[in-house]
Amino acid sequence: MIYFWNWAVAPLSPAPANSKGQYQFVNREMIEPQSATEAPAQTQLHIPQRLRRAFLSISRFGDSLLSPYGLTSDQYSLLLTVYRDPGIRQADLGDAMFAEPNTITAMVTLLEKRVLLRRKASPTDGRAKLIHLTARGEKLTQKLAAEARHLRKLLYDCFAGEDGLTVLRILDRVTEEMQKARESLTSSNGSPDLDHDVPDTLKGTSTEARILPSRALRKKKTSRTEAAPR
Repeated sequence: MIYFWNWAVAPLSPAPANSKGQYQFVNREMIEPQSATEAPAQTQLHIPQRLRRAFLSISRFGDSLLSPYGLTSDQYSLLLTVYRDPGIRQADLGDAMFAEPNTITAMVTLLEKRVLLRRKASPTDGRAKLIHLTARGEKLTQKLAAEARHLRKLLYDCFAGEDGLTVLRILDRVTEEMQKARESLTSSNGSPDLDHDVPDTLKGTSTEARILPSRALRKKKTSRTEAAPR
């Protein structure tokens, strides 16, 4: 459901660490320990990597918990969303779960085949599909919710107290700031200069012209191979 990229944050400029070799926040900029050998290995991970590692640890624990039932964490999340909001539109599941429409469609189709949910046409919009759990789906969701208590308790313990609330506020801010930045990119006019930082000898040439030399070289090598005595 959630995706991160290692290139999202460039390597940060080295700076002295505190006495514990931990990251410090100065003027809202995160700085690293001066030397990789002076700090624990886990402090060398940048923000997207840490977020991804934390999410994957939760997701993998959930998958292990649900694997005896042939379900994944995302599929259970979908069942739980429908359980809490019976008759939710399929188009709204993506917003509720922060997932792409094609991912939602694939999961709904799979869970429908397992007779855990069903789709109904909306009485007010013939194009919309409303999602309901079957009796079997409701029973299974209730059972899984009980078994997931240990996972929920671990998370609540991790985010307990004022420190946990601070982390949640930071995560909410990350979501808000990244959304704003993304919208500013999509709303900006103009296209990037494709010839920026391209050698002068290639500027103004088409993609086809740029790859012709390599094609010619491959063809020449092939001709030599075919002409070689056997």
